[in-house]
Amino acid sequence: PVSILAFLIFVTFAWGIYLLDHYDEDDNFHGADDLSVGQFLVRNIAMPHVQRLYHTVPPAVVGVGGGGVNAGPVASGAIVGANGYVITTLHSVSNLPEISVQVATTGGIRRFPAQVVKTIPGHDLALLKMQTTEKFLHFRMADVQTVVPGQQVFAFGRNMAGAPLVRQGLVQSADAPLAVGTTRITHLLRSDAVYSWEQTGGPLVNAQGDLVGINIAATGPTGRVEGFTVPAQVIVSHLQDVVRFKTGATAPAVSGQAQTQTVAAGSSNWWSKARAVVGGPTAIPGMGMNVVQGNAVQGRAAPSIPSGMPFIDTDHVGGAKIGGYSIADILGLVMLALAAGVTGGMMTMGGGVLQVAGMMVFFGYGMYLIRPVVFLTNVVVYGAASLRNDKAQLVQWDKVKPLIPWGVGGVILGYFIGNAIGDSVVGVLLGLFALIMAGKAVVEILQPNAGEETAEAISAAGAEDEMDELMAMADGAARPKAGGVALSEGPVRSAVLGLPMGLFSGILGISGGVIEVPLQRYVGRISLQNAIANSSVLVFWASVAGSVVAFFHGASTGLIHWEAPVTLALVMIPGAYVGGIVGARLMRVLPVRV
Repeated sequence: PVSILAFLIFVTFAWGIYLLDHYDEDDNFHGADDLSVGQFLVRNIAMPHVQRLYHTVPPAVVGVGGGGVNAGPVASGAIVGANGYVITTLHSVSNLPEISVQVATTGGIRRFPAQVVKTIPGHDLALLKMQTTEKFLHFRMADVQTVVPGQQVFAFGRNMAGAPLVRQGLVQSADAPLAVGTTRITHLLRSDAVYSWEQTGGPLVNAQGDLVGINIAATGPTGRVEGFTVPAQVIVSHLQDVVRFKTGATAPAVSGQAQTQTVAAGSSNWWSKARAVVGGPTAIPGMGMNVVQGNAVQGRAAPSIPSGMPFIDTDHVGGAKIGGYSIADILGLVMLALAAGVTGGMMTMGGGVLQVAGMMVFFGYGMYLIRPVVFLTNVVVYGAASLRNDKAQLVQWDKVKPLIPWGVGGVILGYFIGNAIGDSVVGVLLGLFALIMAGKAVVEILQPNAGEETAEAISAAGAEDEMDELMAMADGAARPKAGGVALSEGPVRSAVLGLPMGLFSGILGISGGVIEVPLQRYVGRISLQNAIANSSVLVFWASVAGSVVAFFHGASTGLIHWEAPVTLALVMIPGAYVGGIVGARLMRVLPVRV
């Protein structure tokens, strides 16, 4: 069975890789829904070229704001995927409890709830996904190989009323840094097309209607707005693991004078209105909810780059890519999975917390993407462990079967609770959970084997390749504490033993084994080896249910697409597998106190 499972996993991931290499999300759409702004611009030939640009681009420019009924936009954004992916500035949405995206349609402004899929703090970027299955006009990415100073560009945005505004200008310099308080953003473009706070988070496009970058409006030393843009090659480099970007044609270098084409009435007091609506302190000095107010702007000019000379960004362009991931990102994810596997394998706790927190902090992924990845990882790791534990006759099926429905129900309920409370609350809960586990570890260090008697060491044939080591079976089988809580058989006992694990797994995205093993030992009064074996079965079935719910709910609401979590799981499963084996063996070799 283990060989068959491994073969099926290999075939599934090989199929996934093949589809990723041949997949374009827009190939499945027909009619106008499959068009980018650049493609649509070519078809619309009834107007002069510049006028066509002004009429074609705005449908792909959105307003981004809070979730309240009367909440106005705090920034603009650009739709970069037909399925409703939106890029905006991170500081605009970082403190919003709910996010909505306001899209202009022929029937007026429509609001869609949105969730953060990935963040790039180093470049002040946030990738959002509108919760809808509808299709949208979207941007192709401008040529990511070169950025040409002197190129004619157009900066778009939306004001408080939802009306579009645009200014024509030039790319003034490339590779400009922006210092805002203690934050330094590099690899930026300078452009005089950005002149208003309403353009923050909005797109900078070329004459072909392709996305050159995402705008950041900053306050210079004189108090005037100065325009910066996070260029396309940076966006593609950091977000192509989630979004399958289209790439447009190379834009020619065109010189000209900057001029204002359209400015909506009342835009001059937009910032004061937005600041009054948002209010409150900000976490980063100089960064507001909807604009960047810099106290030091650097890179005002780039005399070393003559006008018209291409700038090559070697940090974000080039290099091998696998499924949208750079080699460095793949190694980072593998190392994170390895560390999580070692931690869980050696201490029977903390692996899931480390994996989830690491994906949030180091890679910027949102919980909507993390949960299906962790569930898929658990299905493979704990499925193999369950098979081995069952073969070793350690699984007590008469005690496990009544708990499975409670674990499955708990993870489904926890999944929707976690979605409702949002990533910021989940992050706090993860921190508290890790703190409790750290406290538990300290207590066990100070009082080793308190209240327990040590029995004979576990012996298993073929220990070298035992997958139950992934569950970190201890080198001693501990007997239950004499003071343990005994519950009679029945629904109450099953709920107490099965529901908490599922709830924590669904809310926090962790495996839940750290919850289930102590419950099995001290409430169910089961020996350590059987508690670990029983928990592996419960975690497996809860993870199966979590995977089904996460993918079904995500696909039906338009929140996720299968290729991103499957690829992430493909990258992380081997590291978690190897880490679990290493951690389990370290547990058998190292002293208990270590």
